[in-house]
Amino acid sequence: MSNKAAITTHAGLTLDLAQIKCFKLSPFLMDGNDTRQLLVEYKTRPVYVLHPGTKLWEKEYLADVISYDFPSYESA
Repeated sequence: MSNKAAITTHAGLTLDLAQIKCFKLSPFLMDGNDTRQLLVEYKTRPVYVLHPGTKLWEKEYLADVISYDFPSYESA
C-alpha cells in the first residue's frame, strides 16, 4: 500500500487522501434541516510520549478525526 501524499481540496477542506481511513456522513434528519456533518477519520499512527512518572518514552497510537459541516447532502 502506498503512502504517497495525495492532497486535494473540496469546499474549503484540504485532505491527504493517502492518510484517510474512512469518511462518515451524518444520517438523514427528519426535521427538514438538510445540514450534514462529514467526519474524516485518519489512519492510526504511532506517537511517542514522555511518561512523567517513569521518564521513559512510550509508544501510543493516535487516530485523528476531523468534523466539517456542510449545508446540504449534495455538497458533502
